[in-house]
Amino acid sequence: MRALTLTFAFASALFFTAACVHQEANQAPAPVKSYSFEETPAELVGYRDRAKGAFEAVGKRLIPRLTGALAEGGPAAAVKVCREVAQPLTDEAGKEVGFAVGRTSHKLRNPANASRDWIKQLVQDSAGRKGAEVKPMVFDLGDRVGVASPIVAVEMCLQCHGTDEQLKPEVKQILAEQYPDDQARGFASGDLRGWFWAELPKK
Repeated sequence: MRALTLTFAFASALFFTAACVHQEANQAPAPVKSYSFEETPAELVGYRDRAKGAFEAVGKRLIPRLTGALAEGGPAAAVKVCREVAQPLTDEAGKEVGFAVGRTSHKLRNPANASRDWIKQLVQDSAGRKGAEVKPMVFDLGDRVGVASPIVAVEMCLQCHGTDEQLKPEVKQILAEQYPDDQARGFASGDLRGWFWAELPKK
C-alpha cells in the first residue's frame, strides 16, 4: 500500500511539473520596452551613445567611398562599391566597438540586411514615412540593448534608389545583375530609406 501511495505521489508530481512547463512554454514572452532617444532611461544611455558612435563610424567609412565612386564612375560605380564594401565596412565598425552593427529597411536591396526580430515591428510601422516623422529608438531586450537610427534618403541616394524613371539604364542593368530581387528603389528625397541598428550585450 505504501509503495502504491509513493508511486501515485511521484506520478502526480511529474504531471504537475509537466503541466507547469507546458504553461510556461505557452506564455507570451515579456514585451520589449522601447524608448525614444530623449526618453532613454539613465541605465541605457551609455549603450545608446556607444551605438550612436558606431553609426557615425559607419557613415565616415562609407560615405566618402560612395561619393568618390559617384564622382569617378557615376551611380553604376557607386552600386558596385556599395555591394563590395558596405557590408564589410559595417562589420568592421562593429568589430571595433565590440557589438553587432547593421542596416535594414522595409525595401531591401541586399538580403543580408534582413531585419532582426526586435526591430521588425519598427521597420514595418515606419514604412513609407518621411525621415522627419520618425525618431531614433532604444529597445530594452533583457540581456541586450537594441538601438535604431533612421536612414533618410537625400538627393545623392536617388541616383541608385530613386524611381525607375530617375535611374539611368546602366544602373538598372547592374542592379538587375547584382540584385535580381531588389526592392530598394522608388524613394524621394526626405523619405525614410531604412535604419541603422546596433545590438549591445548588457554588462
